[in-house]
Amino acid sequence: MFSALRARSIFIVCCAIGLQLPVAGFQLPVGSSQLPVAGSQSAADQQPVPTAHAALPQDVDDYWLVPSARERKAGATTALAVAQTAYAGGNYAAALASAQHAATGQSALGDYALYYQGLGELRLARPADAEKSFDTLIEHKPGGYLAVAAVLGKGEAAESRGDHAAAAALYETLTSVKTIAPEDVLARLGRAALAAGDKSRAAQAYLRIYYEFPLSEAAGGAATALSGLQDQIVRTSYKADLSRALLLFGAKRYQEARTAFQDLQKQVSGDDREVAELRIAECEYFLKRYAAARDGLQPYLENASRRAEARFFYLSAMRELGASDQFGLLTRQLVADFPDSSWAEEALNNLGTHYILANEDELAAQAFREAYEKFPNGQHAERAAWKYGWYAYKTGHYDETERIFSAAATSFPRSDYRPSWLYWSARARARTGDRAMADARMRLVFTDYMNSYYGRLARRQLAGQQAARLGTNASDDTLAVPAAARAPGRPASEPPPNAVLIRQLLAAGLLEDALNELRYAQRISGSSPIIDATTAWVYHERGEFRRAVVLMRRAYPQHLAVGGEGLPAEILQIIFPLTYWSAIQRNARLRGLDPYVVTALIAQESTFDPEAHSSANAWGLMQIVPATGRRLARSIGIRRFNTTMLTNPDINIRMGTLFFSGLVKQFGGAYYALASYNAGESRVVRWKMERPGLDEDEFIDDIPFPETQNYVKRILGTAEDYRRLYREGASGPGAVKASATAKAAVASNPAATKKKVTPAKKAAPKTKKRRR
Repeated sequence: MFSALRARSIFIVCCAIGLQLPVAGFQLPVGSSQLPVAGSQSAADQQPVPTAHAALPQDVDDYWLVPSARERKAGATTALAVAQTAYAGGNYAAALASAQHAATGQSALGDYALYYQGLGELRLARPADAEKSFDTLIEHKPGGYLAVAAVLGKGEAAESRGDHAAAAALYETLTSVKTIAPEDVLARLGRAALAAGDKSRAAQAYLRIYYEFPLSEAAGGAATALSGLQDQIVRTSYKADLSRALLLFGAKRYQEARTAFQDLQKQVSGDDREVAELRIAECEYFLKRYAAARDGLQPYLENASRRAEARFFYLSAMRELGASDQFGLLTRQLVADFPDSSWAEEALNNLGTHYILANEDELAAQAFREAYEKFPNGQHAERAAWKYGWYAYKTGHYDETERIFSAAATSFPRSDYRPSWLYWSARARARTGDRAMADARMRLVFTDYMNSYYGRLARRQLAGQQAARLGTNASDDTLAVPAAARAPGRPASEPPPNAVLIRQLLAAGLLEDALNELRYAQRISGSSPIIDATTAWVYHERGEFRRAVVLMRRAYPQHLAVGGEGLPAEILQIIFPLTYWSAIQRNARLRGLDPYVVTALIAQESTFDPEAHSSANAWGLMQIVPATGRRLARSIGIRRFNTTMLTNPDINIRMGTLFFSGLVKQFGGAYYALASYNAGESRVVRWKMERPGLDEDEFIDDIPFPETQNYVKRILGTAEDYRRLYREGASGPGAVKASATAKAAVASNPAATKKKVTPAKKAAPKTKKRRR
């Protein structure tokens, strides 16, 4: 048994086998070549090169499927647009009349007019007429999502007529084709079959939902329905139940997974029993029942086939139970016994984190160095490279910094750490006096990340050097890696087969229908920049800015690189949305703040959602907690404060700018103030005391909290994007107007609320220690 008693004796064992334990006096290697070979060349022999991005279109129309403003204005008055608006508002008679009128025309949208005609007839309790309309539509053989929607509509009409068997037969035809919501089709099939008295078919449909889609909303209803259909279920194996439990575990639904594995305990045997019981113990760990996890893992620490995994969770449980010394010793033993296991990498990563939290920077660096050198392509290799390389920089080992960061930047060309690796490898080169290599590396940072925090730092460095050397101002072209030295990009993506229909739906204002067609295209042929960009535009129009930003960034990552500022303003305005500009500008000027920094702060905190509410109980655009709001309310002359006031955009901005300006005055710099806004004033006071005299860029990258570090960098970088895009005389702060009416537009469209896709919420901050 791998007992606590044995853990206490590990130190003797480690010494006997020559295992290196973490000790004080850790020395960084000089010119080490221990990094494993990546491909045919070692990472040290390769040099990072500019990223090869896809070639960008010349015309904005080729970036997406969004029609022009003129087309949308004309389309909003068509009979189909009127029908959809009336239907969304519950005026089914008017919707039917307009749809019938639209269906008589020769427009390519005539099939959608037929669809709304059928829907209107259904809602007016005319199922026989609706079925005829859907039949006509099906005879037209529409493509895309509409082909599926027509069958679903006809099935619903059959159910309304009481012909549940016919409805079930229709739904079953869709179970063998790709749809955007297969679990919904199966739920309809189960419901119709059960109503028709076909319990066997109903059970089959619900079982598919239960086992194949356990993470869906339909899974709960399927489980309930199956409780009354037990006589129809013949279980020949537990394998499906085990797969379902593993899916729940993989989705981090640990309470449900624990129950599912416990239900299997008496059925499984052999290797499956080990899996089930290990997962139960691991669920206990993730549910913070550490003693139960420790006890459940005990039988699998010695002879089990997954003993490395068992020992990893055992030592993790011991750490959470306060046995820090045992945690370190057990980690070292795991790494020694299973040097090639991914669990050894996990253990080293956690050991490094443990030392960081204990303010043992030297021991943390040793753990991360070991993790990176043993697992250079592992799951945590990027983090390990950053942590170890940054420690090397801080302690003056600049050659080692450059070695690690150059290797990592080459091995992981798409890593989020890459700009920081490249920037600090350039700074390290400069520290060693290698100005030529430092400049080359800094040019690479500028080329790949010009429109980002690090790209702007690089520009400042390069421009300053050129001005000092030549006495001239630098242009972006002279600072970037020459275009001839960059790899050619891939061609732009092709539009999906239903592209014309999507464009016409958007022109008519049928956003939800266009979104369904986009989802269908994505399911059939996969994502592409055109699909992602068009979907982002729809979400932006609906006021779901965070989802829109994520999708548009994914569609066109070129916005970060040299030339990214040349993307069409319509694209950039979705990546950098802006609302409430007048209030931001007025209050920022009143408080002596940069309005673009305030704008970027709001974008980061709430993505301009005035009703954003975090798990830390922070509210509104600038995420203010009620206690701080109550104090600030008195300062701005508001009496009888209540929490709902924080969702008022004007009040929230007034309070937030007052609070932020106080932090700027207190700490003497925007970057200190931003760090304090995220992590709290007391922490920044301590960090400044612990890091006196650091340059701004070094201080920011030395912030101990990764969330706060990235928060500060993202806001400082984004502020410059907002300045460029919305400065007076550019596209103009008033250019983005959709957001002001987006919520009202969604509210007027009840159909949108029926969809499974819900508006993006503000991500809960990982730290709940804010006091603003």
